[in-house]
Amino acid sequence: MERKVAEMAGKIKNCPVCGKLFAAMGRKMCPDCFAKEQDKEKIVIDYVRENRGAKIPEIVEATGVNETLIKRLIREGRFEQIGIKMTYPCEKCGAPIVMGKLCQTCQEKARSELQAARTKIVATMPGGGNKGKGMYSKR
Repeated sequence: MERKVAEMAGKIKNCPVCGKLFAAMGRKMCPDCFAKEQDKEKIVIDYVRENRGAKIPEIVEATGVNETLIKRLIREGRFEQIGIKMTYPCEKCGAPIVMGKLCQTCQEKARSELQAARTKIVATMPGGGNKGKGMYSKR
């Protein structure tokens, strides 16, 4: 019995929504906030089912549900489960996407920019970043 109590104590958290303490048994929020979020999800899904082609700002205005929750539902494929394909804008260029924060083009551009920056940094290191040369190499 003591072991179970000790295990549960390690899983006690504050709800990120309301701040209440709860036993985090696989959930990220307290049961009350989780139930409220499920109610909001149902409202959004019902609205989208009845208003196919609705865009995120329209859904936010009509349902009162925040954009973050709607985008999460899209990323999780919740609308595809009911036969509706939905997208949201890439955070950098605005292109329609169904997952993540950036479209494929912006991801590739960011990746190449990071690689170019890495190459530039390595080139400025003593010894040009070559292994076995310079002050940072292992001898």
